[in-house]
Amino acid sequence: MKTLHFIPEIFSFSKLSLSSKITLYFAVFGLLIFYFTSIAWLFVSQKNLADSITRIVRTEISEINVNESGDVWWRFINKEHHELRALSRTLANLTSSSHTILDTSIYGRAANDAPWQRLQLDDDDVMRVIPIDQAKVKDISSHYEKRLVGSDSNLFLSSHKIALFVNITSPADRGEYFYKVTIDKQGISCLLRNGVLNFFFISLGALIVFRIAAHLFAGKLVRPVEQLSRAATRVAEGDFSFQVPPVGESEVGELRENFNKMIIGLRDIHRMRQLEVDVERAREFQQNFLPREIPYLANWDIATCFDPAKNVSGDFYDVFELPGKRLGLVIADVADKGVGPGLYMALIRSLIRLYSEQSFESETDVISTNFRHLGLNPQGFQSREQRVVQLTNEYFVRHHGMEGMFATLFFGVLEVESGDLVYINGGHEPLYIIGKNGIKQELAPTGPAVGVMPDINYKTGKLQLAPGDTLFGFTDGVTEAMNSRDELFSRSRVQEILGQPINSSRELLEKIRQQVFSFEGDTSRSDDLTMLAIQRLV
Repeated sequence: MKTLHFIPEIFSFSKLSLSSKITLYFAVFGLLIFYFTSIAWLFVSQKNLADSITRIVRTEISEINVNESGDVWWRFINKEHHELRALSRTLANLTSSSHTILDTSIYGRAANDAPWQRLQLDDDDVMRVIPIDQAKVKDISSHYEKRLVGSDSNLFLSSHKIALFVNITSPADRGEYFYKVTIDKQGISCLLRNGVLNFFFISLGALIVFRIAAHLFAGKLVRPVEQLSRAATRVAEGDFSFQVPPVGESEVGELRENFNKMIIGLRDIHRMRQLEVDVERAREFQQNFLPREIPYLANWDIATCFDPAKNVSGDFYDVFELPGKRLGLVIADVADKGVGPGLYMALIRSLIRLYSEQSFESETDVISTNFRHLGLNPQGFQSREQRVVQLTNEYFVRHHGMEGMFATLFFGVLEVESGDLVYINGGHEPLYIIGKNGIKQELAPTGPAVGVMPDINYKTGKLQLAPGDTLFGFTDGVTEAMNSRDELFSRSRVQEILGQPINSSRELLEKIRQQVFSFEGDTSRSDDLTMLAIQRLV
């Protein structure tokens, strides 16, 4: 199966992968080296051939001309010259698969202004003179010496022949003499002449060889990188559920290890973002449990402040209407902060509302049934406010006592027309009744926090809000706000503010809020900030 995929990949040149690109570059680079090497070899071969012929000719001619006077070639006309024939045979022995020596002759002239003559041995080794066109050879000395010339030279060469002219003029000669060697062009230029066809097959074979070799080489180098590329694509699509297999201790192996660490980091970031989404949903859920609108009551000014330290808070407040022109008031603080306390906050808020509606709307039978269901004696309660808090505490302890969660709670029922207030403070921060001259009364706890233990006998407190009086409640996020010097805002600062004149409930809460924030400065908040103020106007 791998072989079937291997072959198309070798011959594929479209939509190249990194491995295919490397193998293609490798193949092209190999072909270029092959081409340049072949061309260089061809020119070097021709030069070596010319140098060899020149060396042989000059050596042999120098031996022929030894102890002779100048211009001896003219004395051999119509005479046998076996030495020149021997030289021709020696040159013929240089014949190889790339070239063939066809014939030899001498081009000479008795003086620089004399006409050129061609001296050539016939079949009987007799030197003969052959006239030649002077216009064609007038530049032979300056253009043709020591290089191969072709048929374009017009020196009686056909399209299949090339020639080499060797200067054999001796110091004693008055004229000029060149030894001409005619070589078969079919041999010496075969690669060039038939280059298109031969190079096509050579290139095709070289391409296949280089492509296969490069594929094997690039596979080991690039395949891990391609795997990382595919892995990066999966990561970009949001898939963090995998790890790239290790691949040794090379740089690629180190890259894979770092890539896997990156996946783990992205996985954690993804979880954190998902958690942030869940927390945001929980925050919205909690916001829905807070009263969307504060009841509007004539002659009463009600204001609230809710500023969680985190997205989800354990603090909450509630203001809701009850039958008989009553108003339910709640401010509470669930232990700890975050999503968990926020869920318990929603539970306690729902229990308070549920039991308040039952207590103030239902007859004694329904109330008694609820008490007996929880194993309580309804005769042991003196007020409906006690029943609400007691039922909430028993439900919380019975079903969630093992979690160790609890909440401080202030629950009060206000008679709107008379200003009478019946309340229970379950371990919460003392609330204050503020008059025109400052703090009139402190509403201390009347029992422990909700959820600590069963069968708690919560006591009630009673008072009347006179016109101009304000009920102010808050959570410990106000008094325990901390600055950069680890100092607490403290209850004394709250009492100092409450001793100052106020015009409205909203003004009071905003003043405390601004002073708390100013006190904290750049210090990060550690607790939720929740406040409730109710002022009787008339």
